[in-house]
Amino acid sequence: MTPGSAPAPAAPVSCVAFRADGRRLASGTEAGTVTVQDTSDPARPISLTEFAHRLAVLAASWNPGASDLLATGSADGTAAVWRVVDDRPPHLMKVLGGHPAAVTGVSWMPDGQHLLCQLADGRAAVWQAFGETYLGELDDCVRLDVSPTGLVATVGTSGFVAVRDLAQDRAPLAGRAAPAVEACAWSPDASTLALARRDGAIELRNTHLDPIRTLRAGEAPLRSVTWSADGRHVLAGAYDGAVFAVDPSSRPVWRLTDPTIRTGSLAVGGPVLATATFASRPYLLDATSGVPLTPGLSLPALPAPTRPFRDGVLAAEGRVVTAGPAGNRVVVVEHDLRVGAIDSLDDRVIVSAAHHAVRVARLDPAAYEVERGITLRAPEPIRTVALLGTPETTVVVAASYEFRLFSWTVDWTGPPVGPTLAGEFGAGVAALQRLDEQRLTATDHRGELVILALGADGALSS
Repeated sequence: MTPGSAPAPAAPVSCVAFRADGRRLASGTEAGTVTVQDTSDPARPISLTEFAHRLAVLAASWNPGASDLLATGSADGTAAVWRVVDDRPPHLMKVLGGHPAAVTGVSWMPDGQHLLCQLADGRAAVWQAFGETYLGELDDCVRLDVSPTGLVATVGTSGFVAVRDLAQDRAPLAGRAAPAVEACAWSPDASTLALARRDGAIELRNTHLDPIRTLRAGEAPLRSVTWSADGRHVLAGAYDGAVFAVDPSSRPVWRLTDPTIRTGSLAVGGPVLATATFASRPYLLDATSGVPLTPGLSLPALPAPTRPFRDGVLAAEGRVVTAGPAGNRVVVVEHDLRVGAIDSLDDRVIVSAAHHAVRVARLDPAAYEVERGITLRAPEPIRTVALLGTPETTVVVAASYEFRLFSWTVDWTGPPVGPTLAGEFGAGVAALQRLDEQRLTATDHRGELVILALGADGALSS
């Protein structure tokens, strides 16, 4: 702890985008700023200019036809087009507003005139950017990608994947069910679409969405996917902070795990991969080897979740949670996806989290049998969990991979109460640690710590 005041810490990076030549990197932050860096030497990026939206900048995309034009999307519901030239201040050219939700993605069409704005409510707005003309929207679209030939791939809320040629018709040319898909990306030659799934697999499909093959890269839910510049490798990011490369035959090329990486945004510029981070600057690494180019940022991967429990341990092993002494452990909870976090309370109550699903169970006091189990649905994918209260009235606390902390109250006699938003953090919650039955600490990725406690009404507050 350092006494006295200190400058406000820089905001986490929310999005990254390389210019086509890989020599300029734009990054947006949760504070609303956009920074453009010269990445001619990616090990020593140089900041060239900075400008801002009113709220968080969530997306950026360089124009494919004019290298000095950059589109950005913001939580304030606007998209903007900026002229960014090295030897003069940035110039705001166009503002595309009136969106009913935050603009979480911006993608130029190959003509450099039309811009697709991904919205947080599951739609995408289509604009003629320079005429500021709104042309309509695409429904059921939570993620999208535009191929070099102009085909638009979209992923819907239920995982339905569609391919459209907007120059001809907004009706899909092809559509296929692909459950549990989180992201999509076209290969550089526009022949193959990669789909990143919540079970850690990557599907490769052709332009008609016929399956080509499935790549097995791990069990952690995937959050993003892209391709190397030469199209030889698929690059992906998982919710646990892992970024990796695999070849089309599922052979692993490299893997790097760092909890400070926000894998929701990946960008490739020639031989360099950039990612968003919970730190104040983008993370740059060699896309062919995975070697970090950004110094002083890397953190070790977190160990597999385990903790002492009764006469043995409670441990997460893939999709299951086991308990008991060595050599005689039994499965007490099973999830559909890999378990990322566990906790226990008074050797009676256990909780585990796998993506959005949080399972809390009260065990028989003399055995490992579940007396009652409840599945809680979290609003966001969950990074870590903790338990407060007592085995009779239990409070489940869950931190998302982003900035929010949620809680539920379970009295085991009726439905759980929640989720309730219990707090928000400026840099994302890294860890929860129970102090006693009423208090816990939450630590963010900058090392800042907050103590939270249950009040007389059972509500959790700092």
